[in-house]
Amino acid sequence: MRVKEILRNLNYISWKIPMDKRGRNIFSLCQDSRNADPACLFFCKRGTQVDGHLYARDAYNNGARFFVVEREVDLPEDAAVITVKDSGEELKRLSVIFYGDPCKELNLIGITGTKGKTTVALSVYKIAQAYGKNVGYIGTNGVYYGGRVFETANTTPDCLELQKLLREMKDNGVTDVILEVSSQALWQERTYGLNFEICAFTNLYEDHIGGVEHPTMLHYKKCKKKLFTDYDSKYIVVNSDSPATQYMMRNVDKSKVITTSAKGNSRCDVYALEASKRKEGILPGVGFRLLARSQSPVRVGGRGFDTFIPIPGLYSVENALLTFAICSLMGIAPGFIVDEFSRLAIPGRFESVQLDRRPNSLFIIDYAHNGASLKAVMASLREYEPKRIILVFGSVGGRTFGRREELGRVADKEADVIIITSDNPNNEAPMKIIEDINAAIKDRDKPIYLIPDRKDAVEKAYEIAEDGDFVLLAGKGHENYQLVCGAREPFSERRILERVNALNIVFQ
Repeated sequence: MRVKEILRNLNYISWKIPMDKRGRNIFSLCQDSRNADPACLFFCKRGTQVDGHLYARDAYNNGARFFVVEREVDLPEDAAVITVKDSGEELKRLSVIFYGDPCKELNLIGITGTKGKTTVALSVYKIAQAYGKNVGYIGTNGVYYGGRVFETANTTPDCLELQKLLREMKDNGVTDVILEVSSQALWQERTYGLNFEICAFTNLYEDHIGGVEHPTMLHYKKCKKKLFTDYDSKYIVVNSDSPATQYMMRNVDKSKVITTSAKGNSRCDVYALEASKRKEGILPGVGFRLLARSQSPVRVGGRGFDTFIPIPGLYSVENALLTFAICSLMGIAPGFIVDEFSRLAIPGRFESVQLDRRPNSLFIIDYAHNGASLKAVMASLREYEPKRIILVFGSVGGRTFGRREELGRVADKEADVIIITSDNPNNEAPMKIIEDINAAIKDRDKPIYLIPDRKDAVEKAYEIAEDGDFVLLAGKGHENYQLVCGAREPFSERRILERVNALNIVFQ
């Protein structure tokens, strides 16, 4: 895009562009000085924690010569500077234009909620891909499309990165994109300019409150609701069993709403009957009858389908029904969806690990990282009557401090053996976090281990696991790192388990 065209699309206050630069082409937009180069337009954007104006000179030293600023910055005379009122707003608007508004050429599916976003999003992605659709995914587990997999900094990337990703996906033949939409993203308008074919709501629990996150629960709820009121979607699929659904659907066009119920509400478009626990070998899961009301846009057939999900708990049925409705609205055959359910495996979401030297113990890696999600997973496991539940968990450093007591209370009530360890301590002392959690545990008759190194904690769980035990490694889920002092250190619970199982010498 030429400089003069960029000027036409910016609400600028003033500009100072040397004559030799006025005919230049800009090939990228940038807001991180580390990624700056001679072909970029660098936006000095004020963030919640960092002011981009302070990094203008770094961007210049890395080659940038074109800048969008809100105030005067110290740059050499050969720098082209465009002054605007709000760099962030201009970056959002220009990002859509610069990348050609790719979502107009894509079927975009947005999913929000406290729990279940990733499971539903990746379930839809995997089923659609198996059906033959050229599909993309953007969310907590990273970015998937065309055989490529890579990480993002946030569940929902910022507007610039999102528009760039959508353009890349479109240019690589992707037709449908499943996007996890976080409350923070809706608050910060990272989803600016998007048009959704389908939006979905899983549930709402108290989380992400305090610190740099939402100031109140009401604020959190209002931000979630924006997905259904501020974006014009063709369909809105909701979990009617969630108490928050009524609030979310207030002032929403009811003709767009597709309802689901895991509790057998036959007035809903899609619902489950006879949900009950089932096992395949040592693997726990849930079976149910999947049905739809006769007038529903989601077609199932009069007799419905007998369905099995290799993930236990009523919340798994809730996620499955949302997944079924979305896939059906995408044109995927109902029988195909049900067949794929029995094979679903979502990394870090009740991910079962079976080890040949602990064949009668089940190790489960799950992202449950707050009180509500941990309680739900623990209650689901308990239904399968394990000999013991060994729980390995921690809590993040530097934020969501109230979560520590919640986690401690759940562990106190639900676990038979408690191993408290690190979970992204960042700049906070791991033992301080561990002690905060431990303070909430009252039952001192239970075996309790305080192990700051999470690798040692996982190995301890393997050591003490007995036949019939379930070992739940909670909090990390899909993450392949530990955040320590601002750095991401490589870390994989699955690899630790597989390594110690292969060695099998330390604990003989």
